[in-house]
Amino acid sequence: MKLRVPYLVQDPQTVDAKGMADAVEHLTFDGEPFLLDGPVCRRVAVLDFDESGGERIAGAPLLPADGDRPRGYAIADESDFTARDFMQVNAFATVLSTLRMFQEPDALGREVRWAFDGPQLLVVPRAGEWANAFYERESRSLQFFHFPSTQGAAGGRVFTALSQDVVAHETGHALLDGIAPDLYNSLTPQSLALHEGVADLTALLVALRSRKLRERMLAQTHGSIRGDNALTRMAEQFGFERERGRRMALRMLWNDKTLDPDDTSADRFGEANLVAATDPHLLCLVLTGALYRVLAALHDDYTRQRAAEQGISLFSASGYGLFRAREHFKRLLLRALDYLPPGEVSFADYGRAVLAADQASHPDESLGRDELVRELVRRRVVDHPARLEVRTGFDAPEVAGVDLEVLVASDWAAYDFANRNRAFLGIPQGIHFRVRPRLDVSKEYYLGGGAPTAVRECLFKVSWDREEPNPPGLRLPVRRQITVGTTLAIDWQTRRVRALLRSQAAAALPGTDEQTAHRDAMLRRLVAAGRLHVEGGGPGLPVSGVRAETSGELMRIRGSARLLHVAREDRGQEEV
Repeated sequence: MKLRVPYLVQDPQTVDAKGMADAVEHLTFDGEPFLLDGPVCRRVAVLDFDESGGERIAGAPLLPADGDRPRGYAIADESDFTARDFMQVNAFATVLSTLRMFQEPDALGREVRWAFDGPQLLVVPRAGEWANAFYERESRSLQFFHFPSTQGAAGGRVFTALSQDVVAHETGHALLDGIAPDLYNSLTPQSLALHEGVADLTALLVALRSRKLRERMLAQTHGSIRGDNALTRMAEQFGFERERGRRMALRMLWNDKTLDPDDTSADRFGEANLVAATDPHLLCLVLTGALYRVLAALHDDYTRQRAAEQGISLFSASGYGLFRAREHFKRLLLRALDYLPPGEVSFADYGRAVLAADQASHPDESLGRDELVRELVRRRVVDHPARLEVRTGFDAPEVAGVDLEVLVASDWAAYDFANRNRAFLGIPQGIHFRVRPRLDVSKEYYLGGGAPTAVRECLFKVSWDREEPNPPGLRLPVRRQITVGTTLAIDWQTRRVRALLRSQAAAALPGTDEQTAHRDAMLRRLVAAGRLHVEGGGPGLPVSGVRAETSGELMRIRGSARLLHVAREDRGQEEV
């Protein structure tokens, strides 16, 4: 079944500021097995409520079929952005397009399952009054709030559900939770910052799909995506309102944020480039800043290639260059999520996963990888390029002759394989481990240009638990438990190892002790802020609450990703 729906390419204030007279584009989706009023489809359901009484409000009605034309939803006026029917359909369109982008044949090449039981992600476009938005696994939902404008927004209110950046960002959280569910319960600040960073970069990828936005931005920047521009400003209206006009956006992707303790520089707003190692919202800027530079380098390279091939100016070639860079960056960013080891991870772990995915996708083109290594070293994510080296495309006797059909289908066969190959997978002797559901995935690769080639691979993940002492003086159990693990990617046809990645914490790589210290610091901040709820919790747990499950003198953190609203709650206080 085909569907055609409108969506707003940016938030209303940004649309006005950029002089975009026609800011609505239409998306066409094919292959939906069913559609209902709401909008509702198999994977996404929009629910709207009367905020005063809590009763559910009827959603946008599905229009009747009209021959071979795509179906749509009844919207009284597509120029009335704050009307309920437009807001419902706009949020639905952005969520569904983000989901489909992740699942494209040259991205993950598979259906992403949610981290909760059930097929549908619930989307609430008017969840109440609050300057925020968030994804929550427990309620299976994306919640979008609204708040009074202090900067003259149309209608006097700011609706987060009208910001493409915010909606795509929260959808990115939900998708990452389905791909790497351990991050939702992580205590490592960089793991939580990775969640936030991937969500921001998801919003960037969605923005890059808007023809109107791309054309407007390139015209304004004379064909460059470097520096401050429409792509580098995340959630412009939201950030402008939150900062009362002092900033142009909630976060800036073009930045020099760093983990280098010797860096004393400041950004143009006067804030230090050295970020707090335990603040996920600020910490994510180190990662997103590094990766945006990779996108800019790819754009420069593809633009120059096109200009030389066609004998045209760099500006004339910049649109094609951005298309090529966008697709390369999408594959680089999203495929790395499949290669990411389970459990607690660091920026360096994700960097290695990106490099492994890109080496498989573009074995003869190292531009993106070279730029990423330079940026991660420059920002002191690692102290030397060697810390990011990952071995790909090799033969291993442990894998030769393995029946992958059986390995994927049989939990017993998978456990037996892991147990016999503990050393190969990095599993300590004498420790219990868990084999995750195996994935049989076929992705499209562009090897040497031309038509895509389908590459089938088996993704095998195994995890185990490690114990660490808790810092004294917090009235917590003596020790805590964290999850670490390994990802093994096997080429289905050749049985060659495409990648073998152990997490920093699992392999005791350089920086492991530093990550342990950051987990200690995160615990102290949670306790000091009253956010850590030992035992209990349940339905009464606050939106920003984190639960600590205990068994004797051992503790385990649950639900830490509930801290990751689109913005920190109170800029006037120290935030977790």
